Amino acid sequence: MKFKLTCHQAHRLVIERMDRQLGSFERVRLRAHLVICDACTIFNRQMRLLRRAMRQLGQDD
Repeated sequence: MKFKLTCHQAHRLVIERMDRQLGSFERVRLRAHLVICDACTIFNRQMRLLRRAMRQLGQDD
């Protein structure tokens, strides 16, 4: 398995991280990719914002 992630792989891990805890190797690979890729960093922030908004909506019921 290669260490470097593609953007597609990084997006998949960002999404999977919302539902499960990533393994240590996955976390390191994702962090390394986010350091060098602005587009994936923005995607990661958007997904975290969306997750927080969904949680808040669920609490307002």
